[in-house]
Amino acid sequence: MKSLFTLLILLGLTTQINAQKVFATVNNEEITIKDINGMLKSFKETRSFSELPQQQRDLIIDQTIENKILLQNAKKEGIETHPSYIEALNNFKRKMIVETWMKNNYANLEITHNEIKDYYNKNKNEFDKKEQVKARHIVVAKKEEALTLIKKLNDSKDDLQKTFIKLAKENSIGPSAPKGGDLGWFGKGAMLESFWNEAKVLDINSYSKKPVQTNYGFHIVFVDAKQPAYTIPLEQIKEVIINKIKMKKFQSVISKKIAKLKKEAIIKK
Repeated sequence: MKSLFTLLILLGLTTQINAQKVFATVNNEEITIKDINGMLKSFKETRSFSELPQQQRDLIIDQTIENKILLQNAKKEGIETHPSYIEALNNFKRKMIVETWMKNNYANLEITHNEIKDYYNKNKNEFDKKEQVKARHIVVAKKEEALTLIKKLNDSKDDLQKTFIKLAKENSIGPSAPKGGDLGWFGKGAMLESFWNEAKVLDINSYSKKPVQTNYGFHIVFVDAKQPAYTIPLEQIKEVIINKIKMKKFQSVISKKIAKLKKEAIIKK
């Protein structure tokens, strides 16, 4: 506990030091972590400055210096009094006023537990997950080849999955061959019907005892895992439902508000 407390103290001190650190000065104007973070944000960088490799840190500092130089020069040349700047600034302010007002109205909407529960019960089909299978296959051109491989699987004394993967890599003509025939997870409709019908009836860690013929050749299917159909529980999807209800309620509230304001406003065309 003592060492954890010490670590927290050190982390706090490190944060304070970084906040006070001056990375460079441009015409006596300091570049601090606030400037650095602004540059990171403009690049949509999700990592913090301390998490970046040294080379990238140096690049960010250089770009921040260049930006500071341009900013100082623009101010020196009187850009802040230029009509185009004033117009752009006013447009931005107007946009931010409306956006902030919208965000505040959205944030202040309250959603009750009964509303959440009611939405969930009325829209359960949104949260239904269909049956899925995780499978792999070996596909060959001739039925005789498939039967020979099935016999090898029948005779194998080793781990079935490992044997199947080895045979898939050595014999399959499908694009999944380098991955041991791995097809990942899929549900009904993602594969040809005959392939799906075979995969869904096989047990986990078992394979086709007869080749499945399709337009691509003769397949031997192996099932790695299965996920039965289920409905996502309310608690796992609660935040999604809240956002759905909020958005619908927000649209209704704003539409009514706009209609009321238009009715009260003096509008001349």
